[in-house]
Amino acid sequence: MWVVRELVRLVVRTVVIAAVAILIGGVLAIVSAGDFYSDTRILLIVLGCMLLAMAGVGRGSNVERFMDTGVQQAAWGNIPGFDAIRARPEDPSLSPGAAFFFSGLVVVVVGILV
Repeated sequence: MWVVRELVRLVVRTVVIAAVAILIGGVLAIVSAGDFYSDTRILLIVLGCMLLAMAGVGRGSNVERFMDTGVQQAAWGNIPGFDAIRARPEDPSLSPGAAFFFSGLVVVVVGILV
């Protein structure tokens, strides 16, 4: 069951990161005088490369502590509907580097295809 939960968490993080990157690309295209496709393409490729660079950090880093949802939930409370995908300490978990790598790869591919 933990494999499915970790895959769902990976997909949710990837979709959120890709959506935010596309939204930022759209805002950049509106603000600048350039074309939507070229501005969004450049921004997505740059953000994807930054995510790929962040993937190489490894375990026990500030990035891993930042992605720990337990700290966020202690400060902000539980998010309704996300209890099913919350990691349990006794289960294996996917490293943040894998999430950054997969998200970076998806964002770069979307940037190339735009």
